Amino acid sequence: MANIIRLDLIRDNGFQLKYNDDFIKIYKEDLYSFIENEKYMHTIEFAKKMLFCQEIQANNAIEGINDDITFIDSTIKSKNRHSALRDKRIINVYRGYKYILNHKAINKDSLRELYDILKDGILEPYDEYNLGKYYRTKPVYIFKNSFDDPYLGINEKKIDYYMDMLFDYINNESVNNSIDTFIKSQIMHYYFVYIHPYLDINGRTSRTLSMWYLLNKKEYPYLVFNKAITFSKSKYEKSIINARERGNLNIFLKYMLESVRKELEKQYVIQKITNNSELEITNDNYQMLNYFLTMNGNLTLKDFVTIFNYYDAKQKTNDIIYDKIYPLIDKKILIKGKELKGHINPYLHNYQISLNKDLVNINDKKIKYLNLSKYVK
Repeated sequence: MANIIRLDLIRDNGFQLKYNDDFIKIYKEDLYSFIENEKYMHTIEFAKKMLFCQEIQANNAIEGINDDITFIDSTIKSKNRHSALRDKRIINVYRGYKYILNHKAINKDSLRELYDILKDGILEPYDEYNLGKYYRTKPVYIFKNSFDDPYLGINEKKIDYYMDMLFDYINNESVNNSIDTFIKSQIMHYYFVYIHPYLDINGRTSRTLSMWYLLNKKEYPYLVFNKAITFSKSKYEKSIINARERGNLNIFLKYMLESVRKELEKQYVIQKITNNSELEITNDNYQMLNYFLTMNGNLTLKDFVTIFNYYDAKQKTNDIIYDKIYPLIDKKILIKGKELKGHINPYLHNYQISLNKDLVNINDKKIKYLNLSKYVK
């Protein structure tokens, strides 16, 4: 008999949200076994490394706002910040993360404080005007895509009831272990989006709320879930639609478990490269390696530029090559391979690139999703 978990979280049709624990059991065990003995992933240092700047970039990127790691880093460190919307989106998430690192209680008032930080200076006048003491006072439409009719968020007069239900779940529903803590954080993530208590910035708030819970519970490895989503956004959106239409979280939770496992594999490989190279790996190097390990097609200089511009803020080809890729080649982390037909510019042939085989173990049995042999020549 299936182990159906019925949650104390009610949908607007009166039925409880649910999931089949047997269905996701194998994915839970797989993820837990991967991180269990990776001690560095269970430290606050790992958490902060992910939060600043990696997860700042990812949390905004899910909303279609692509910024480069170097730009994010310089924006955070700059003493003369601009009032530009681009800067505000970065600074707000940065301040939001600082807030959740230092405030433990998750309740109605602290959530509003977090939302005030995340929305500072970027809400449209209509959205700001129709924000009540805690939540929106008008209907909100949740768009699935360009073709289908949008969903309607929970009726504004009922938001208090549903959000109080969520706070009860956060603070009173106990979990047994690390992996179930992550499951709970993602149920929070989904249910907040389902309620949609604000007219805007619901997605970033929901994901930051989930990170807040994980930080409180000191479950640091799972904080990479935003970055995991950025590499498969369409599947993320489809899994949320599936949960909304069925009232069943199976597909959404499976997606989150698998995606985080894949992302942590990349973090694991990059950590191995860092240890074996004994070189300083900058935030920029780290991000570029993450992109490289995401490449599914040809591993060429030209393809790497394309991948960068797909996931990052678009830049000129030469800037990407000379400022982003060449530093990894200079450090002998990436190796220049065979020259190919065609030029990237009048002075530069396209060529194959690969990971330095001395820095990774292609037979590492912990690696399940990444085909390391593809990246090493």
